Amino acid sequence: MEKKVVYRIATIADYDREALYLREMHAQGWKLKEVSYSNLVVAVKYTFEKCQPEQVVYQLDFYPMKKSERATYLQLFKDCSWEHITDFNGFSYFRKPYSQIESDAEFEIYNDAAGKLAMVKRILIMRMLPVLLLFSALLPVFSKLLSGRGSFSWGMFLIVSIDCTLLIVFAIQISYICWRLFQKWKELSDK
Repeated sequence: MEKKVVYRIATIADYDREALYLREMHAQGWKLKEVSYSNLVVAVKYTFEKCQPEQVVYQLDFYPMKKSERATYLQLFKDCSWEHITDFNGFSYFRKPYSQIESDAEFEIYNDAAGKLAMVKRILIMRMLPVLLLFSALLPVFSKLLSGRGSFSWGMFLIVSIDCTLLIVFAIQISYICWRLFQKWKELSDK
């Protein structure tokens, strides 16, 4: 079977864009087989298999759970004709052919604002809160490193420069993810 590997930059806040991308790939004749971490720090590795081009809906669900709850969770989706493909980074990936969709409500796993809002809340609490706490704990350490007294050292200058760059990139990434999630939160809360 022919395979295709694609590397894409995706954040946990872009789950809806990711589902749309997977649907487009399936329409081109490439069905998702696996999602995993790549050797590149910022990219995600998608593995596809060649298939007949078909209109298929992809959905992602963020629902970390105990292993004992997993079988019941997957059976619920199977009963609703959603095929479980893989899991990655706390997300479960599902797909369903258009031919099995009987109403507009079946295009999405969560077809009401409350369900979508609950998923965004899980992402914020389980993923973003720990990252923000870690980030805020590292800031005092970083500021102490910057205010260090003593003689100039090229090695220390290089370390501080690299740390500053990484801290800025990390802050931008966190800001983007939080902004996207809070936009979704606001949009869903208004419904």
